[in-house]
Amino acid sequence: MEDGARHLRGIIDGLLKKIETGPGKKGNAVMDAWRCAADEEIKKHTRPVSFKKGTLVVLVENSGWLYRVTLEKRKILEKFNSEYRGKKKAKDIRFRIGEMEL
Repeated sequence: MEDGARHLRGIIDGLLKKIETGPGKKGNAVMDAWRCAADEEIKKHTRPVSFKKGTLVVLVENSGWLYRVTLEKRKILEKFNSEYRGKKKAKDIRFRIGEMEL
């Protein structure tokens, strides 16, 4: 793995750790809400990585999936907010192409 890819991987791992161990188990609430909001196919090709200041950032496998989730963004956001048990609801979802490996 190249140094740049290793560095990016470290950043993504750090973001995931913050979600999973954040205050009040925010990460678990985000992951649970995402599992309910995204359909089975979308879940296979996406991964939420952060939720700050009302914006949920989700990694997407490739440009094809980026296009699909962008088309369904409003529906996904509504479902996410109906399931999310945290204090503040999501105002927006930002999709970014990234590596799906854990």
